[in-house]
Formats: sequence, C-alpha cells, structure tokens
Amino acid sequence: METMRNVMLLLGAACTMDAQTYDLLLKGGHMIDPANRIDAVMDVAIGGNKIARVAVNIPAAEAKKTVDATGLYVTPGLIDLHAHVFGYDGSLAPDDSSLIAGTTTVVDAGGSGWRTFDRFKKTVIDTSATRVLALINIVGAGMVGSAAEDNVPDMEPDKTAAKMKEFPDQIVGIKVAHFGKPGWDALKRAVEAGRLSGKPVMVDDKIFTNAGRTSRDKLLDVMRPGDLHTHMYNDR
Repeated sequence: METMRNVMLLLGAACTMDAQTYDLLLKGGHMIDPANRIDAVMDVAIGGNKIARVAVNIPAAEAKKTVDATGLYVTPGLIDLHAHVFGYDGSLAPDDSSLIAGTTTVVDAGGSGWRTFDRFKKTVIDTSATRVLALINIVGAGMVGSAAEDNVPDMEPDKTAAKMKEFPDQIVGIKVAHFGKPGWDALKRAVEAGRLSGKPVMVDDKIFTNAGRTSRDKLLDVMRPGDLHTHMYNDR
C-alpha cells in the first residue's frame, strides 16, 4: 500500500508539472491592445520570452508564477517615437529612462548622422535591452550644435540614403532640425534623402521659429504624405 501511495504521489506531481504550461501569468489586468482591438479585462500567459495566450480567466494552475494585475493596465511594449539617446545634449540612456515606464522601443530623433551612425549603433543600439531605432540626421555630424546643424554642405542626401540602406532594420527615417539659416535647403535635402531611401522625414519645430521661414503652406509643399512635423505646437 505504501508503494502504491508513493506512486500515486509521483503521478500527481507529474500531472501538476505538465499542467503548468506557462512560465508567468498576468491575471485580471485591463488589457489595451489596439492592434488586436482588445480593450477589456484579460489574462496574459507568457512562455519563455513570448506571449503564449491572451484570454479571459486562464487558470492560475497552468502557470508556474501568477501576478495579480487587478486594477492595473496591461499593454504591449510602448513605442517612444521621439527620443534622444545619442549625440544631443541631454540625451538619456534608453534602459534607464524607457523600460521603467513600459517603453520597449525608442526612436532616436536625429542624434546621429551618416558620419556618426556606426558609433551610435556600437555604443547604444547594440548594448541596450531597449529596442533602439533611429531617425538619422540629414547633417552628417548629427545633432551636435547649431554650427554643425547649419552646415549645408554636410547635408548629403546620397550618403545619408546609403547609410540607411546599409542598416534598414535600425534606421527608419530622416530627421531635420534646428536649421538656423534662411531658406529651405535643409528640408529639401532631407526630403531628397527620403526619396532615395523610401523612408519618411521628421521635421522639427524650428523650421519656422528660425530665420526667414514663415509660410506653413510652403512647408507642406516641400513635405510629402507620410512625413512628420514634430513639436508642431511650439511653432509660431
């Protein structure tokens, strides 16, 4: 009888282990997932490093660990479309500033140019747990101050587009910002790089607050469908 009892206990333990399909279960949280049109209380089961199941009332017995998320929002990792994690004065380390806020992807807005992107990739992109993408600056030197960002000869669409094609998974567009001279040279060169690479351009607010550019209609004439105007409420 004792032997039979031990066998039954072992079988019961094995069944319990088999029933623990998931490593982690987030239970009872309000899930917001626009891509899948979910805005409701749902459970999220995780196996390894992947979302294994999203459903109502997944049994806690099916997971090795359960976290009560009642009263909390559960979302996919957030994306910060305009971050500064390289080059720009005041840039933040992505893992220090993003993951703690639920942001798993950041897009660096113009910190590097075609001359400096390789260093950006080596020192920030490749070393961060946060997924880091880039809007590459039309200025080859990147966002390193007004003297560099007013240097029209360093705004080379061909070389910018070539760098984008070299790193298509990391560079998602072009940034033009802080151009302090009259005229539309910076924007036009950025748009040309966008045309050559097939990627969008993000335009900073100082396109109007700096010298000689006052026509919003002219800005829209130069920009293309799909291009972005950031900090737009700061413009005069």
